[in-house]
Amino acid sequence: MSDYTLLVHLFASVGLLLFGMLYLEARIKESVGRSFGVWVKRATQTHLRSLLLGVGATSLFQSSSIVSLMSLSLIGAGMISLENAIAIIFGSNIGSTTTSWIIALVGFKLDVKLLAYGMIGIGGVGGVMAEESSRWRNIFGAVVGFGLIFLGLEGMKESASVFSKSFDVTQYGHLNVYLFSLAGIVLTAIIQSSAASVVIMQSMLFAHMVSFEMAAAFVIGANIGTTVTVMLGSVGGASDKKRTALAHLFFNLSTGAVALMLLWPLVWLIDVVGISQDPVVKIALFHTLFNFLGVLLWYPFIGLLEKGLMYFFKKKKHYVTRYIHNVSVELTDVAVVALKKEVEYLTHKIEDFALLAVNIPPAKALSGQMAIEKLLEHYKDRPDIRYDKLYENIRLLEGEIFDFAMVLSAKNTDKAYQEQIQKIIRAVTYLATAAKSIKDMLHDFEFLYDTQTAEEQQFYKNLRYQILKTVLLFHAAKNGDKAAITEIEMQYRKITESYKNSIAVLSDIIKNRSISKEVNTIAVNDMHLSKSFTKSLRNFIDLMHNGNTQNNNAQPASEALKS
Repeated sequence: MSDYTLLVHLFASVGLLLFGMLYLEARIKESVGRSFGVWVKRATQTHLRSLLLGVGATSLFQSSSIVSLMSLSLIGAGMISLENAIAIIFGSNIGSTTTSWIIALVGFKLDVKLLAYGMIGIGGVGGVMAEESSRWRNIFGAVVGFGLIFLGLEGMKESASVFSKSFDVTQYGHLNVYLFSLAGIVLTAIIQSSAASVVIMQSMLFAHMVSFEMAAAFVIGANIGTTVTVMLGSVGGASDKKRTALAHLFFNLSTGAVALMLLWPLVWLIDVVGISQDPVVKIALFHTLFNFLGVLLWYPFIGLLEKGLMYFFKKKKHYVTRYIHNVSVELTDVAVVALKKEVEYLTHKIEDFALLAVNIPPAKALSGQMAIEKLLEHYKDRPDIRYDKLYENIRLLEGEIFDFAMVLSAKNTDKAYQEQIQKIIRAVTYLATAAKSIKDMLHDFEFLYDTQTAEEQQFYKNLRYQILKTVLLFHAAKNGDKAAITEIEMQYRKITESYKNSIAVLSDIIKNRSISKEVNTIAVNDMHLSKSFTKSLRNFIDLMHNGNTQNNNAQPASEALKS
């Protein structure tokens, strides 16, 4: 066999091994994945049970990475605690040695090519005959995966055996053994599987291409390299996911450091135990021994490790409020000023929400540089915005304001102070109703955006006009524009009158089939919501101006809030 053919054969065998492991993982995950989360939640009541789960699940999946990533997902979903996730990862390190034992006891003891072909044949035929959605198809697929692993391993053995005849291991005797640990880190980080890295090293050890000490150092490095997969899996996740990945990195680094420091004593201990003189079996034992040693060292300190990790990835608390979270409720006079400013901030949020709902950028609308008709004509397209998140933040802000107002009400029982608080609560109630009206129209806006008939498009434009004009009048009125204060009352009366006439008008349109029954229903509903929106903002202005919209000496709503 030429060197070129040998390298291709070796490369194909490694690819077959890696694909077999990947395929096996996928099939096992599919067969048990649906119930895995529920099972994990029940099986992680204590540290010991979590540890044993990590051992068992990794032995089943033949991958510590997949179990560690599942742990990240489960802790991200709040199904398990950080302590239990750490214990699972400890167990997964022990479970990851199962592959090396299977390979050592079966893969290098038998001529497995016939066994591999048999498994692929049984799994392939069984998988084709099994129903597509049945668990049996995944089980037969797992059998194929094992067959591919053994077939790839046999190819690696054959290639390594031929290559070893022209390979002199003594020429590498001058190299520092610890460099092989670096090779293990790099290879595992590239192929994303410590089990596969260890199997590759077992093949080289079987062919006498490396010494036992070199292989031992390499296996330690492979254990460290597997942390790369978990670290990548935690990117962009919640803080506890990142802490779990950090625990995995810390555990594997510390275990690897201890194993490297004790490399020669551990090698001596393996020889003394004398479980086998086969170096492939010995490396499997070494792999298990140093992982078990790491768990033994760290298991009593899981709680302490969890506490230490809490100092990492702390996020600043996100406040939906702008002012009230910065003041103490004990300073009631200062606190009520902050509360009024918070209500003013809420009005800005609701203005923005309403304008975006009708496709108008708030900055463009409120600048006063474009007329309403030009705004409606220029900004027709629906913006790519999470309206649900906007409304959720408004609701949270309303809730915070209500809670803060209630606390202040209990702190200061002075009559004048209580009147201020009650006025603020009523004002926020009006604003909440206005925001809810817009939220209830969002789905209809999406539907109306794609309507086809001229009548339906005209109704959509009129609806946008009403919302836009109301917001502009509200913005001007709360800043003291006397004409706007009067006009918002007129706007409300006009919309109310339109709503009264809407059913008769829409009935005439339907008779001419120019508007669908669905749009008819939407129209009646949205005209009612538009009226509610305008009424709520008009009531806010009226309240902030002492209930008299015709008062020529009225203060701006923003000033009324401050007074």
